[in-house]
Amino acid sequence: MKVLLVITHGNIGGATNIVVDLAKGLKSRGIDVTVGYSEGEYLRKKLSDNAIPEIILKNIKRSHNPFAALFFVFEMKKLAKKAGFDVVQFNSSNALPGCLGVKLANRKIKTAFTVHGLSVLDKNCKTFFLLKFAYYLAFKFFFLFTDSVIFESKNNLEYAQSIKLVKDGPVIYNGLSASDLVFLSKDDAKSALEKKITANLGGKFLIGSIGRLSYQKNYEFLIKMFPEILKMKNDAACVVLGDGPDRSMYERLVGGSHLKNDFFLAGEVSDASQYLKAFDLFILPSRYEGVPVTLEECLFADVPVLASNVGGNNEILAATNLYRLNDEEDFMEKFSALLKNGIGVAGDTDLKQKFTADNMCQGYFDLFHRLS
Repeated sequence: MKVLLVITHGNIGGATNIVVDLAKGLKSRGIDVTVGYSEGEYLRKKLSDNAIPEIILKNIKRSHNPFAALFFVFEMKKLAKKAGFDVVQFNSSNALPGCLGVKLANRKIKTAFTVHGLSVLDKNCKTFFLLKFAYYLAFKFFFLFTDSVIFESKNNLEYAQSIKLVKDGPVIYNGLSASDLVFLSKDDAKSALEKKITANLGGKFLIGSIGRLSYQKNYEFLIKMFPEILKMKNDAACVVLGDGPDRSMYERLVGGSHLKNDFFLAGEVSDASQYLKAFDLFILPSRYEGVPVTLEECLFADVPVLASNVGGNNEILAATNLYRLNDEEDFMEKFSALLKNGIGVAGDTDLKQKFTADNMCQGYFDLFHRLS
C-alpha cells in the first residue's frame, strides 16, 4: 500500500511530531509512506533521519485566501495523477481542499482527513460569524470528497455531530513513542532553561507551558492570573516555550503587569518536551484543543497539569486538574487545591498505554486497509 501524509508545514509543533511518528509506524508495518508539506527544516531532518521520503508542496499554506486553496487543489490533482497513491491523509484545515484535488485525479484513491481540533469552528473560538459560516460551508463541501473524517478527541466528534458537520467518524488518539521521549532530569532541565532566559530559577516554584503564542493557546489569561498566583505562591516563576504571531502582545502584557522578573517567554525550542521535568506545574490555558500532544508529553514525563476544560483535555486529565475556561475564580480554586493537597502527576500507567504511538499507528493502519 502506498500512502501520502500531508501537513501544512514542517515547523516545530505537536502536529508535526505526530505526523513523524505516524509515518515511522506505518513504515514499520510495511506501508510505502511519503510525507508532503510546504516548508520546515525541523520536519525535513526528522524525515531524513528515518529515511522517509518527502514531497515539497508549493501551494499549501496558512491562509483564508480561497485562491490559495484553489491552487492547492490543482497541485494535488497533478500529484495524485502521477504518484499512484492508494490513500492520501490530510492533517490541517489548510490541507483539506486537497481531498478534492485527489478525487478529481482519480476517485479510486481514498482520502482521509484528521481533525486536530476544530479551530475556527470550535464553540470557544470567538470570531466573525461570516468567517465561521464560510469555514463551515467549506468543511461540509470538502468532506464530500473525503472517505473518512478522523477525530483525535471524542469531544470534538460529539460537537461536530451536534452542529451537523459530520454524521460519524472514527476516533484515533494521538500517541507518543515512549522509547523516543527524552526528558532531562529536573536539575538539568532547570539549568538549561536558566541559560535560555538568562535568569536564576533556583528555589523557584516553576510553572511552565509549551505552545504556540497565538489566540488558541490563550496565554493572556495565564499572564493576567500570574499576579494572583504570586500572592498565593510568592516564589513562583513561569516559563513559556514557544513562539507565534501574538508574541509582541504577550511581551507588552508581561511588561505592563510588572512581571519581567517572574514570567519568561523563552521562544521556540527544538524538542521542547525534554525540559518538562523542570516544571513543578504545567499550565495550559487554551481556548480550544483536540487532545494536545503537550498534555500527553506531561503524562509520560509524570509532570502535573492544570488545564482549561476544553476539547479533549478531560479525556486525559482528572476533574481536579481542569478548570472552566477563563474562569478566574475556578482557576485559583483549583490551583489552591493542588498546592494544598499535593500536586499529583498527570496520569497513570493505563492512561499512558492509551496514548501510545503504537496504538495510534495501528488505528491508522487498520483504517487505511479498510478504506483501500
